[in-house]
Amino acid sequence: MWSWFFLSLFVLFLVIVFTPVHIHVYYGRVDANDHLVLELSAWFRLIRRKYEIPKLAIKPTEKGPEMVYKMETLQQEKKKKEKVDDVTHRQVQTWYRRYQDFLRRFRDVQPVFKHFFKRIRCTKLEWHTAMGTGQADETGALTGMVWSIKSVIVGVASHTLSFRTMPRISVQPVWNQSLLQTQIQCNLRLYVGDALLAGIKILLRTQLNRRRKWQTAAGKA
Repeated sequence: MWSWFFLSLFVLFLVIVFTPVHIHVYYGRVDANDHLVLELSAWFRLIRRKYEIPKLAIKPTEKGPEMVYKMETLQQEKKKKEKVDDVTHRQVQTWYRRYQDFLRRFRDVQPVFKHFFKRIRCTKLEWHTAMGTGQADETGALTGMVWSIKSVIVGVASHTLSFRTMPRISVQPVWNQSLLQTQIQCNLRLYVGDALLAGIKILLRTQLNRRRKWQTAAGKA
C-alpha cells in the first residue's frame, strides 16, 4: 500500500515538474489608446489566468507625469477583480531603488537567473508599427530610428531567451498623416521544473553567502 502511495507521489511530482506554462503577452497602441494583456495557462488551458489593462494613460501633474491604468483580472473567462490605480513618479523611484537593492543582494545568483531565462522558450515574437508625422523627412528619420531601437531590443532578447522562431518586426512609414500604431505579441513557454530548480539554487546560494559572511564576521571578532 505504501509503495503505491509513494509511487503516486512520484508520478505527481513528475507531472508537475514537466508541466509547461504558457505565457502570452499582447500590447497594442492606436493613437492615444493602449491595451495590455498578460495571460498564463497550463494543462491545455484548464488552468488559466488573464490580466488585462484596457485603459492606460499618462497625465501631467505638478510632481511629474503619472500613469493611470485600469486592470481586470480574469480566471476561467470570469472577471475576478477590477482595479483602477495610478503610478506616480515617487512610486517609480521607489521601485527602482528596490530593484537596485535586489541586484546588490543577489549579485552572486545572477548566473542562476541567466541560466533560467535561457530555459524560457520564445515561440512567437511579432512587433509591427505604423507611424508618421505628416512630414516626409521627419517620418523617414523616425522610421530609421525606430528600426534601430527595435533591432537592439530584439537582439538583447535573443541573447537572454531561447528563441524557437525568427522574430517578425516591421516599421511602416505613413507619409501623409500623423499616426502612431504599434502591436506586440509574444508567446513564451517554460517548465515548472526549471522554475523550481532555479528557486532551489537561489535559496542554496543565499544560505551559503550568509554562512560565509557569518564566518568572516566571527573570524574578525
